[in-house]
Amino acid sequence: MQNNVLQYLEDAKIKFPNNIAYQSESETITFSQVYDEARQIGSLLCKYTERGRPVIVLSDKTVHVPSIYMGVVYAGCFYIPLSTELPSFRIRIIMDIVKADIVLTAMQDNAIIDSLGFDGRIVSVDEAKEHEIDEYELAQRVSKTLDVDPLYVLFTSGSSGRPKGVITPHKAVIDYIDIFAKTFNIRGDDIFGNQAPLDYVAAIRDIFLPMYSGAKTVLIPKSLFSMPQKLFDYVNEYKITTLCWVASALALCSELQVFKVAQLETVNKVIFTGSVLAVKHLKVWMNNLPHAMFVNHYGPTEITASCTYYLVDKQCLDSEAIPIGIPFGNTDILLLDENGRRIEAGAMGEICVRGTCVALGYYHDLEKTKEVFIQNPLQTDYPEIIYKTGDLGVFEADGNLSFHGRKDFQIKHMGHRIELGEVEATASSMETIQNACCLYSQEQEQLWLFYSGQSDNKELAKYLRTRIPSYMVPRKLVKLDTMPKSFNGKIDMEALRKIMGGSDRDGSKL
Repeated sequence: MQNNVLQYLEDAKIKFPNNIAYQSESETITFSQVYDEARQIGSLLCKYTERGRPVIVLSDKTVHVPSIYMGVVYAGCFYIPLSTELPSFRIRIIMDIVKADIVLTAMQDNAIIDSLGFDGRIVSVDEAKEHEIDEYELAQRVSKTLDVDPLYVLFTSGSSGRPKGVITPHKAVIDYIDIFAKTFNIRGDDIFGNQAPLDYVAAIRDIFLPMYSGAKTVLIPKSLFSMPQKLFDYVNEYKITTLCWVASALALCSELQVFKVAQLETVNKVIFTGSVLAVKHLKVWMNNLPHAMFVNHYGPTEITASCTYYLVDKQCLDSEAIPIGIPFGNTDILLLDENGRRIEAGAMGEICVRGTCVALGYYHDLEKTKEVFIQNPLQTDYPEIIYKTGDLGVFEADGNLSFHGRKDFQIKHMGHRIELGEVEATASSMETIQNACCLYSQEQEQLWLFYSGQSDNKELAKYLRTRIPSYMVPRKLVKLDTMPKSFNGKIDMEALRKIMGGSDRDGSKL
């Protein structure tokens, strides 16, 4: 019986100790080295914190990050991963929510730490390199870790302006990795091309599937995703076979017509997620990789990584939407109406998920947790928690689930889930901004922010970049003398959408 994810690493250390687990342009690390590093880090953490505590991991993207995460787990704790690319303002908010005793750092530049004002203990991963492994203490802590205990907390956008920390237990990841690997025949000779930040939910595949199967993950430099021809060259150079990328990364390669000047020589699996991929872009990829497997994934952070998949086995019409498919094993999808009643096939309802994949809730936020992690209204005989995604779906006649947008103002953009309310709240927190309204153009795949106040576009953009991640900063800023209002005094969304339908001169593109 597997009680925690460390079993993956310990098995990998025995089965393929000298195989490269993670690779970048400048470094490689074997499974044996990951194992040793993790146990050194875990032993060091045992000196400074008790079992069951959160540990914030603030790190650049390197091949050592999985070792750091596993080190936290060896100490009987759970990790909160934060990228050094996040604005200091947002990191401070998350630190305030988590209230961790320790920040574990692995950065080339430690200047960011000085700006955070953290009053707990700051521990450098470098300190662990010479630390003696405490076999007894690690064994004691690991033996007390249950599969229902938290493994990590990932922070996503929150409508109130405060990010939400999704708590994922060991059992959810164990179940997901096992089922994913078997569903898509992940083997030891697979090489994953990592696109997602390592503090993002999609990265759990790139982190844990190598430990499970003996495969390798290659970290692709972020800069290459804006230079598709060099990106393709990189994929070929490292003989990458499997792409688990956000849909927007595939779309960009298609839009820039990179296949006309380059080909992918080793890719045999293309698994995309994060947002809706237009059929026209999928066709370009399928025509150029006729023997590859193409899979559409769907699922928010609250259900571990993805809860449904669609194995693309036919060419879709340009007017069609790619289905999000069928549930993974040990997962069930319920479509419910506003009264919690089941929706029949062919009708639209809210997508709700039940199974091991469902997260434990939101960290230090029981009120938000109770809103979306609810008792299954179809089950009244015993407790069963399901997650209400807020997404709308339809079960088609062939049994596949199709996606039909959001119930509220939460959207998927560039593979990230964004609460439009958080963008508005952040803009409104600027003293010189009177009103703000954020909308999303699905056709243009752009965030628009309408605002009134004394600031100009450059001042507002600079302010936003210091407080929210870059992917949340709207590409279009439109300053208005006054916000259009409807008869009931609310902002007139339709009037703003008419502006969005106009030309670029209606707003400034950043």
